[in-house]
Amino acid sequence: MTYVARFTELKTAFIRLKEAIPEVKNQLEKDGAIQRFEFVFELVWKTLKDYAEDKGRFDAASPKDAFRVAADLGLVDNPLLWFDFLKSRNEATHLYDEQKVQDVFLKIPNFIDAVENLISKISKGFASK
Repeated sequence: MTYVARFTELKTAFIRLKEAIPEVKNQLEKDGAIQRFEFVFELVWKTLKDYAEDKGRFDAASPKDAFRVAADLGLVDNPLLWFDFLKSRNEATHLYDEQKVQDVFLKIPNFIDAVENLISKISKGFASK
């Protein structure tokens, strides 16, 4: 898949994540928002991997590597922030503890801000082509 196609998927999934957050009124909706967070996170790092490959960088094979390369390419300011989101995504796949569920859920607004910034930077790259 090209990074352009993956980027389009990312933007669509991201819109759905943003729609979910204000609507959370119960545990089921919170679980759904967390699942959307997981899905968007996966699309983010895979989009970055595809983008890096398009730019001739083939060293973004894992999420952490993708965020490091994205920092090198000027797409992310702080890869450590993304490593924290990665940790939350990993925790989200095994959530049994209500406090951890809440911790992951509370990180989603910061994640949304970071993804909006990333999407903006990638979009500017398209405009300059």
